[in-house]
Amino acid sequence: MHTPLQLRYPDLSPKFDVDPVQSAATRRSFLERYCDTDTLCCTAHFPSPSTGKIGRHGNGFSWEAVS
Repeated sequence: MHTPLQLRYPDLSPKFDVDPVQSAATRRSFLERYCDTDTLCCTAHFPSPSTGKIGRHGNGFSWEAVS
């Protein structure tokens, strides 16, 4: 993921995704797998602190930063 906005809207793909449909499916699969678990995720593109946990927010997801 390149922006926390993709948590709320996993189908949002930047223009440099070669296959937007596949990248959205991969994002959603990852988010579903780790949503509402104790798994700590480390992101490279999110603002600091970029370590946190994934939760559910409607049809999308949320980010709870852990510093």
